Amino acid sequence: MSFSDLLHLPGSRASRDQAEDEAPPIPVRQPSAPEATWRGYPRRGGGWASLLPTVDEFFATSSQVSGGYWPFGTGMALPVVGVPVGRLLSTGAGVCCDPISWFREGIIEQPSMFVMGLPAIGKSTFVRRLQWGLAALGVNCIIPGDLKPDYLDLTRLLNGQVIRLGSGIGSINPLDPGDVHFALQRLDGDRREDLLADYHDRRRAGIEVLLSVARSGRSEGRQAVSDVEANVVATALNLLYDKTKDSPQPPLISDLITLILEGPTPVRAAAVFDDPDNEEAYRSAVSDLVASLHGLSNPIGKFGKLFCRQTTERIDLSKSVDFDISALAHAGDDVVAAVLAVTWSGAFAAKNAADLLSEAGLQPARNHVIIMDELHRALRASPLMVDRLDLVTRLNRQWGVGQIMITHTFADLMCLDTEAQNQKARGFVERSKIKVLGALPSTEINRYLRGESGLPISQREEDMLSDWATPLGYEAQASFKGQGKFLIKTGGLPGLPIQLQMCDLERSGFNDTNLKWHAPMEARP
Repeated sequence: MSFSDLLHLPGSRASRDQAEDEAPPIPVRQPSAPEATWRGYPRRGGGWASLLPTVDEFFATSSQVSGGYWPFGTGMALPVVGVPVGRLLSTGAGVCCDPISWFREGIIEQPSMFVMGLPAIGKSTFVRRLQWGLAALGVNCIIPGDLKPDYLDLTRLLNGQVIRLGSGIGSINPLDPGDVHFALQRLDGDRREDLLADYHDRRRAGIEVLLSVARSGRSEGRQAVSDVEANVVATALNLLYDKTKDSPQPPLISDLITLILEGPTPVRAAAVFDDPDNEEAYRSAVSDLVASLHGLSNPIGKFGKLFCRQTTERIDLSKSVDFDISALAHAGDDVVAAVLAVTWSGAFAAKNAADLLSEAGLQPARNHVIIMDELHRALRASPLMVDRLDLVTRLNRQWGVGQIMITHTFADLMCLDTEAQNQKARGFVERSKIKVLGALPSTEINRYLRGESGLPISQREEDMLSDWATPLGYEAQASFKGQGKFLIKTGGLPGLPIQLQMCDLERSGFNDTNLKWHAPMEARP
């Protein structure tokens, strides 16, 4: 027997090694994946819920419990559609909310939201979160009057369009709201007739609003636009359109003045219907109107170059649009109100024109949200603005546009000239399907929210809103308890009290409205 045979005898080490080499591999049992529980998977990306909701305990007699709970003892299912806005203060659950997504899902009947709360509690921050999230969902926002400006940096971050307005900075032509002059040249048939009718109506209403604002310093009897002046303006605008409809640029207020001074027969008949050939009577009827129009178009007047030139930048609704009017922050209330009236009318006119162009197959169809901040300043511009916005809140669903209105308190809507205007303004809140309420003083709650508005707010919710308006104290860095806290109300359902949560990008720049207070102490005077 050789030495090699001895190495491979049964039981030898060599034979055992050879047997192990020839044996099939032993399968290695992989650890099974953990099964999902109601809390999710305990791994990264598994949606593991670390917060366990607490349930309130109640003691009651059997006769009381047998009748059932009202509201129901179990919590409501929160919608998971829309822009994430924060977490519930009670359970920490995430809350998503925006007027477009909730309307598309059938949660609300109209794409409308009203945001109300005291200054410096985060209303603009909340709305900027909506603008940012809606842009990610393919819905562009239009801010037709950014006075502070609150939405400028975010609009630029979204590669949106910023249209600056101010005397010597940028102008807007009131006789071409929404740049419709150019859209009319691309349409024909019934769509063109529909847009033309809307165009005539908006131009006439816009001029009447501007005339009312320009006369705001006069006595009450001379402020309103008379029936004769309204007829003259409407007739002259129609004639002016017929003369300039094929021109490369729309007419200006100076062209309207020239036409009225020329006095064609239809305009004379509108001014002096019983004796249109009477030159003296005609001049007397239109003299005050011409003077007011000249005040609007005079480049050295109080309105400067705002309304005397062609629109410096046409609106592009394929992206977010912000009308930056911060250069007018120190101007008079009448100037700001006049600009807001023109920009708001222009935004809705541009949206209407874009819809008709998309129906004709000339551009893609889009939905938009119009953010109307500083609502009270525009409402005080003219009674016509109240009527216009009243129409918007009723027909926004048919127009394919959502709206977000923002003001400080309900009292801002109840201090207009007449009770009829106050009632219409109150309807803005009532018809807004989503109401976002921030910190409010107790007087506001007792007088308006509980009494005149009739909003279905419980006593606990009233106490919460009032408590949020209480300062934390006199120590450094103290602020309102309700900073970043909002109560989302929909119909008669219990409200959703949330804490707005910001990411690092939101904290770093475009949400800081106190930038001018961040100068170093040694650099301050």
